[in-house]
Amino acid sequence: MAVRTARSRAGNLPSELTSFVGRRHELAEIKRLLTTTRLLTLTGSGGAGKTRLALRAAADLTRSLADGAWLVALAPIDDPLLITQAVFSALGLPDVSSRWSLSALSDYLREKRVLLVLDNCEHLLDGAAGLAGTLLRSCPELRILATSRQALGMPGEVRHHVPPLSLPEVIGSSSPGQIAGSDAVALFVERAAAVQPGFSLDESNAASVLQVCARLEGMPLALELAAVRLEGLSVDQLLAGLDRELLAPGAVLRGAEARQRTMEATLDWSHSLLSVQQRRTWARLSVFAGGFGAEAAEAVCSDLEQPPGDVPGVLAALVESSILRRDHGIEPPRYSMLETVRQYGRRRLRELGEELDLQTRHRDWVAGLAQATSTFDDTNPQTFDAIHRERDNLWSALEHCNRQPGEAAAGVDIAASLTNYWMARGPLRDIRRYIESLLPLTEPDSQVRARALVTAALFASALDDAATGEAHGLEAMRIAGVLHSANVACWAAGALLLTAFVQGKREGVSELCRSMLETGGETGMGVVARHYTCQHWLDEDRIDEVIEMGEAGVAICKKVGDLYTRGMILNTLGEARRRRGELPLAEALIRDGVVCKHALDDRRGVATLTETLAWVASDERDDARAATLLGCAQSLRDSIAIPLLAPYLPPHRACEDGVRERLGEAQYRRAQRQGLAMSAGEAVDYVLGQAEPKLAPASATTAPVLSRRELEIARLVAEGLTNREIAVRLFISNRTVETHVTNMLNKLGINSRTQLARWVE
Repeated sequence: MAVRTARSRAGNLPSELTSFVGRRHELAEIKRLLTTTRLLTLTGSGGAGKTRLALRAAADLTRSLADGAWLVALAPIDDPLLITQAVFSALGLPDVSSRWSLSALSDYLREKRVLLVLDNCEHLLDGAAGLAGTLLRSCPELRILATSRQALGMPGEVRHHVPPLSLPEVIGSSSPGQIAGSDAVALFVERAAAVQPGFSLDESNAASVLQVCARLEGMPLALELAAVRLEGLSVDQLLAGLDRELLAPGAVLRGAEARQRTMEATLDWSHSLLSVQQRRTWARLSVFAGGFGAEAAEAVCSDLEQPPGDVPGVLAALVESSILRRDHGIEPPRYSMLETVRQYGRRRLRELGEELDLQTRHRDWVAGLAQATSTFDDTNPQTFDAIHRERDNLWSALEHCNRQPGEAAAGVDIAASLTNYWMARGPLRDIRRYIESLLPLTEPDSQVRARALVTAALFASALDDAATGEAHGLEAMRIAGVLHSANVACWAAGALLLTAFVQGKREGVSELCRSMLETGGETGMGVVARHYTCQHWLDEDRIDEVIEMGEAGVAICKKVGDLYTRGMILNTLGEARRRRGELPLAEALIRDGVVCKHALDDRRGVATLTETLAWVASDERDDARAATLLGCAQSLRDSIAIPLLAPYLPPHRACEDGVRERLGEAQYRRAQRQGLAMSAGEAVDYVLGQAEPKLAPASATTAPVLSRRELEIARLVAEGLTNREIAVRLFISNRTVETHVTNMLNKLGINSRTQLARWVE
């Protein structure tokens, strides 16, 4: 009998901070279109409410999406090559793939029924269209809902124009009863009541409210910005202020569309009502991408005229004015702007002549975060999380360093300082491309160039391009000789040692290890040298020396709190103990390593340790657990789309073959499936002995196995849905549902929907 399991719905859609008003017909039409098309683009002017409408539609459809709805925010991105990375990040997948990332993403989504919301595509049309086309061709269950001021312009795309909110059909009427039913009036009144408790539509203000909504042409963002002004103004005063801005000669010169000119005028008016300090802060905050915290705003936006202590009050005022949005669900709170508001602020920053200065301050702030992350100590869990939280700002700063003359050295410093972070969480392909783009901008035979080469070498080797990694490492070593720099030679040695490990080379490795040890001492680089030395000695079966060196390295790591390198050394130590037959000790060491790597959210590290633990379980003849662990390791690798590196393949195959032979094919597959089905968190709990795997259905080894789609339809049949209702829920045809139901009845040897429902339950 199959087991019904409850699970939380996947997705990352943000919770709504304000109520959703109106749009009933548009919302119904969008949901209808998504049952018949796989690519729907919502177009319309900035401020028309495309994003809010897309998110509400996606949220309403989430119940029918087995793998959830996911928001991919493209507004903070300037480089089209970073679009794939944005999707990986939105899905919560560190991109450390050894393959082209878009290919890895296609593989991940191929069998998933997902809705991707690609938000704000207008500045990345070609890149967004390319990604959408590739994914839709290779992922038959995927649907994409895009928002853009302009359509993507690709085959199969269905376009839906998002108009402003509806105005009263009879504009001349000022009766509260006649105008209250329009979406524009309803939104304005609701938002007005939020800032002026007790505000309502009545005979005394209906005419003015109607004129405000008509002046703003029903644009949602304009209405919200205007409504917030009622905290200090009457509706008539609000209307007078709008008229001054909308009728100003300069207002008609901006924007190609009349509605866009209206939006500009509304922002102009909101800008004019702020103090000089608030205007300047709005402009300066526009350098942030994807949000920021109060400390970041103080670091980047303060100066002699605006001390850091003044910034929190200004932020609060901008929140009250609806220029900033404050997310109270995050502690400490983060602030963000709608993209239309941010672009307006950026233009004002340019007019102030401060754009380059603020970009430089922003870069320095990011560089400070990166520098804090470069340490080998107990701060890494916090600094890794801080960088991950600020990844949009990080990439914005890196792109500035690439574009701005004379900034290449700063870009190298930021990227290289984050080497361990990139290795743990990715995206390796994108950061490799970035660091290699800086190489032509560096001075020949300089320390900056050597550091860039070392970083590029590490990423190339980690991506299975050891030949390029070796070439970069050798050039860095040559520069070290020119500069007579022991530190540069130490960096280069580390890059060459990783290359040698991936290639399986032994020649010259001992000399590189010795040189690195002598220079690094007991610093972070010295501990890394111990790690490489242990790996090299393990290849030579010098087990006693591996254990002695490894334990010394772990002791140093414990002393300074270095979790990153400690996790790597513990894996090698665990393998050394396994080869000596000390299996309980090997398991204890590996579990300790998993704790270290999991604290850094280093899935690649956890996968490597889990793989080694499977070999230990196999040696203990705990074969079912070994098979489950192999499944866990594979699941972790799949979640970040990386292969098992060549040095680990022989012991992996030996473990797999032995376990399969002793268990038999059916039991092996069942145990492995239990590991494959685990999430990253569940896998860690299982590895640490804190949870048992969920049991597969008892019938799995004897009864015919239903496909994923068949199981999904079977559950809906058990809920009492008709074939037509199931077809609508799953975005498939009625005939397809009928075919699946017939196939299931034949597979299970039953002859009614009632029996199928009982089988599910």
